[in-house]
Amino acid sequence: MFPMSLKLLVPVVGLLAAGGLGLQCHQIARPEALLPAKVPDTPIRPIDAEADDQTAQLARSDPLGFLQHCLDRYDAARVRDYTCTFITEQRINGSLTPVQEARVRFRERPFSVDMFFVRNPVDAQRALYVQDAWRDDMGRELAWFKPAGAIVKLFVPKIQQPISGQRAKANSRRTLDEFGFRRTLEVILKYSQRGYQNQELRLQFIGQGQIDGRSTYVFERHLPYTGQEEPYPDALLRYHIDREWLVPTGCYSFADHEGRNLLGSYVTTDIRFNVGLMDADFDPTKLGF
Repeated sequence: MFPMSLKLLVPVVGLLAAGGLGLQCHQIARPEALLPAKVPDTPIRPIDAEADDQTAQLARSDPLGFLQHCLDRYDAARVRDYTCTFITEQRINGSLTPVQEARVRFRERPFSVDMFFVRNPVDAQRALYVQDAWRDDMGRELAWFKPAGAIVKLFVPKIQQPISGQRAKANSRRTLDEFGFRRTLEVILKYSQRGYQNQELRLQFIGQGQIDGRSTYVFERHLPYTGQEEPYPDALLRYHIDREWLVPTGCYSFADHEGRNLLGSYVTTDIRFNVGLMDADFDPTKLGF
């Protein structure tokens, strides 16, 4: 999921980025308005009759297989890049952060993330990561960060920091290289398969929801969480899969099975696929870093 103390790591989830089969360029209209006090979620209701097709039947009968189906479909869609709005809230050091909103540009190859916070930046106003572009003397991957706050910027206009490690983990539950719809699907599938193999998984389709005005399939996953990232990252994960695109547009992670102790929530809206992002769109010398 930053700078004055040089603890520069953005709250990201692996959550988000992508599209479904046949997607070229699609814009979701979202009126500019103040965000709610919490990351948005919607009531769950039974799947409606017209949505009860083969995809819904797979979601209901084989939720683990449905995850793999979503991942396969994403790969077949050949999504190259996208832009979106990312809304997140995380529990860091026992306390929830304020709801943050960022404008994001993302590219699959090379894996690239440009994240600009427009609401409640903590330390970093902007983060830029391109896979294998920058490394330190220890071989650790680096990202560029722009501090938040006009006074700080006078003294530290930009800085490079490792995207992972103790400092990063102390300031975010997720790192920049975990961002994106595909990587979110991979993470959900990874822990779900582990739980299934250990006979500890409860995963079920619970109905139909909505993210950003778009209908979603909603699932709940239960695992024996110990308070650590391993072997499982949460007790309850409630996630929304866009009904048309089959990508995870909302993830809500809890430390308890009742869904009272939020660990992190990650929502993606305003998604526009395959906009034609180029190398220059992730070049710090051309982005004012």
